[in-house]
Amino acid sequence: MKRILIALQLATAPVFAGPIGYVINFSGQFGTMDLASGVFTQLGPGVASNSAGGLAGAPGGPFYGIDASGVLLRFAPEGGVTVVGDTGTGASVGPNGISVLGGLTTGAVFALDFSNNLFSVNRTTGALSLLGNLLLPPQESQYDGNMTTSLNGDGTYLYYTLEISGGPNATGPSLFRIDPVTRAVTTTALTGLPSRVIGSGFAGGQFYGFTDEGHIVLINRLTGATTLAGVYDPGVPPGGGPPFTGVFGLVATPEPGTIWLSALGACAAVLRRLRT
Repeated sequence: MKRILIALQLATAPVFAGPIGYVINFSGQFGTMDLASGVFTQLGPGVASNSAGGLAGAPGGPFYGIDASGVLLRFAPEGGVTVVGDTGTGASVGPNGISVLGGLTTGAVFALDFSNNLFSVNRTTGALSLLGNLLLPPQESQYDGNMTTSLNGDGTYLYYTLEISGGPNATGPSLFRIDPVTRAVTTTALTGLPSRVIGSGFAGGQFYGFTDEGHIVLINRLTGATTLAGVYDPGVPPGGGPPFTGVFGLVATPEPGTIWLSALGACAAVLRRLRT
């Protein structure tokens, strides 16, 4: 019954200013966000702070994240969280820990470790399958404020963003298109960014980026040019510090027609049960 009510709520929700997407943030809060107004609505209890490692899944879910110890998590559209299984990679530090998780809009899930090894992720068990080492700039050994990344994809390619502010691995804001089948990588500089990208994903056919200072940008996948699309509250303390509600990943809501069909199907199933 709970799924029916959620489906009906989505189907009969008021028209928002922009596309709606499912997001996960630095504090582990899961929910939906209006990508034009930046309004966030939490769903469910969420997970521990700074432990989601991105968000992947097909539009409408289920969705997947990875915690700080390398355990794959599943998020239901209404916000429920389930432990899927241990990836066996340990803590999210180099050289072998998972750096970031993302996926294609087909629902396929992938993980990139701190050594730039790309893995496919089994959504049933959490087991990883090594696809290969990618020709990407070296990462830092951990996230300590010097490095920001994001990973998500369309139906074919993954898009990985990286920026390292200083040190021997310093890298300007960059976008990498990754073919998960051939592991070919295409590099493009990101331009016009108001601040650093910490999360990304697709909604309404557009590629969105989220910055640590609360900007929502549209990213041109071919040129790397960015355009401001909105703002949101990143939860940065007045005196500065981490973006406690900064968005780490985005997955689109299902198309309206899909929502209506799902809601009608669920209602029909309940009616059949009531009649028997």
